[in-house]
Amino acid sequence: MKAHPQTVTMNDIAKMAGMSIATVSRVFSGGSKVSPKTKEKILSLAEKYNFQPNESARTLVAKKSKLIAVVLPDVKNPYFTELLDYIEKLCVSNGYSMIFFNSDGDIEKEKSIIQQIIARQADGLLITMTRTRSNTISLLKSVPFPVVVMTRNVANVDSVGIIHAEGGALAADYLLSKNCKSFCYFGLEDDEKFFGFRESLAENNVPKKAITVIGNQNWYFKTVEQGAMILRNYIQNKLKREKTGLFCVNDIYAANAICAAHECGIRIGRDLFIVGFDDTMLCEILYPKLTSIHQPLKEIADYSFSILLRRLENNSVPRNVENIILKPRISIRET
Repeated sequence: MKAHPQTVTMNDIAKMAGMSIATVSRVFSGGSKVSPKTKEKILSLAEKYNFQPNESARTLVAKKSKLIAVVLPDVKNPYFTELLDYIEKLCVSNGYSMIFFNSDGDIEKEKSIIQQIIARQADGLLITMTRTRSNTISLLKSVPFPVVVMTRNVANVDSVGIIHAEGGALAADYLLSKNCKSFCYFGLEDDEKFFGFRESLAENNVPKKAITVIGNQNWYFKTVEQGAMILRNYIQNKLKREKTGLFCVNDIYAANAICAAHECGIRIGRDLFIVGFDDTMLCEILYPKLTSIHQPLKEIADYSFSILLRRLENNSVPRNVENIILKPRISIRET
């Protein structure tokens, strides 16, 4: 009968190398205070004896899980899918594992997820919140690990994002430049996007009666189909046959608007002008190509991870909160 090979431990590697366990541990945890010669010797022995460090044991010793939690509100939205991809690559390249949660745009679920993350002893959290005006903020301030809010700017919490009201203003300015006579916003009325949109229209003497809000229900993260139905009904049955400017809360609904307009013969670029939000890959594959407000997604991911990594390395609760504000811009295409 063939004997099972003896398991080699970190202690064995340390003895063979003539070094302390602490030195061996630093090599496998990516510590910088190890000479290249020492590192090479330890890794060579590990390869020779097929040694794999015990991650659980390392976690207990270091009191770190090397785990970063990511919470997003709508993984079906290609914007958040792409953001998740950037974050995952940053985690891997910096020696961290990632655990992902989808809050489905539900504030109560969002709070429950944060409690789960605390129980899992994650080292840090990157989150895009369902609402920036909720008691989730107070919960984030009390967690025992660093937190960075992505895509939105939040007072008293590390955050990286654009001012969404500025994006709304860009959408309004574009639709005004197309000489639209009436305007429609699809999304929640208490969204910063709409605040900026409405304010810019008001500054250009557009009367309130010329501005319509549809889709002002708390479902648009959860049930895209229901939202799309409301939007399509408006376009096909209630849209005035005059130059109308439509601003949608994201590119998914803007895509639905384009499809609805095609179905009932509304001419996009003549009768109806459409602006989306996020500037996702959808914009280039739609016909006609969608004009959209661009969020600098890669920069948001890079800055957010950089702040979190700095907090983790310094073991620090932020005394001086970092709020990085990036500029939105409009990507003008054919709608």
